[in-house]
Amino acid sequence: MTTVNIISVKKTYPNQPTPVLKDFSLSVMDGEMVALLGPSGTGKSTLLKLITGIERPDSGDIQFDDSSILKIDPNKRGAVLMFQKSYLFPFLSVEDNIGFGLKVQGASSQTIRAEVKRMLNLIGLPGIEKRKVGQLSGGEGQRVALARALVTNPKLLLLDEPLSSLDTEVRMNLQEAIRVIQRELGVTTIFVTHDLGEAMAMSDRMALLLNGEIVALDKPENLFHRPRSLAAARFMGVSTFLSGDQLTVKNEAWSSSEKIFAIRPEHIRVQKDGCEQSMQGMVSDCVFRGEYVEYQVAVGEMSVRARMPMPAPMFPHGEQVYVKFPKEYLFEMAGY
Repeated sequence: MTTVNIISVKKTYPNQPTPVLKDFSLSVMDGEMVALLGPSGTGKSTLLKLITGIERPDSGDIQFDDSSILKIDPNKRGAVLMFQKSYLFPFLSVEDNIGFGLKVQGASSQTIRAEVKRMLNLIGLPGIEKRKVGQLSGGEGQRVALARALVTNPKLLLLDEPLSSLDTEVRMNLQEAIRVIQRELGVTTIFVTHDLGEAMAMSDRMALLLNGEIVALDKPENLFHRPRSLAAARFMGVSTFLSGDQLTVKNEAWSSSEKIFAIRPEHIRVQKDGCEQSMQGMVSDCVFRGEYVEYQVAVGEMSVRARMPMPAPMFPHGEQVYVKFPKEYLFEMAGY
């Protein structure tokens, strides 16, 4: 398959004061799925356009298997882009939609029919070759679009938030389907999303983009549980940060006021009794959310958000409680 190297890429659009991508570098290994995660306007979709040739970078290089693709025509780069909408040809059948790329390449009718059948089995929709596009549900349309993208055996699959317009249940089913298909085919994939849960469920590694730069890159479980920078931690849902001198663990390693530690809300405990590594506070909010209870506790000038799985106590507003920060879940921050 394909290894992708994006090297010091910069891109600025006309009439914009700052680059949408600045000195952007990323390597994607052969057969790997990397999620580009971040809010709107951080350059995620721009990067896909640069790879496909829709846009050109101001500087830097993009390489497939150590060879630059910037001088290669977009239709010859071997990168296929799947969008939020399926953009299937409404006047063609499912079979003709999927086989369109092969037909352009000059494949025989027999080869096209065989490959279309193989792809329909792969996406879990066998036997719908003759169906019209207008007869497909949203989820079915995206599966057919995926089959159309993959049938030509691309070097690189690019997914630009292809599931964002679908209902939750359909989206989750397609997340699993895309991941299974990607692994089975071994196609190198870059997946753009602003949905943290989706990125964690589908990727081998996640790259967090903020202001045109990667601020964190790691396996999903590592970024979720122990993000290393303040920007990454906040994006990953961490909101409680403590200086070393706020912590009462009997260990000199925790006692430096120069060190900043963080903890995820689901690892914080709210209880009636005080203990080591706890602080007294007052409940400002307590919300039952089905599988867990979410608390907001005022601890001095700090507001602490905690999530405790059921069964968990419901404390009334104004209740005096203790907030415990278990030392095994505290992690040190860099670049605070």
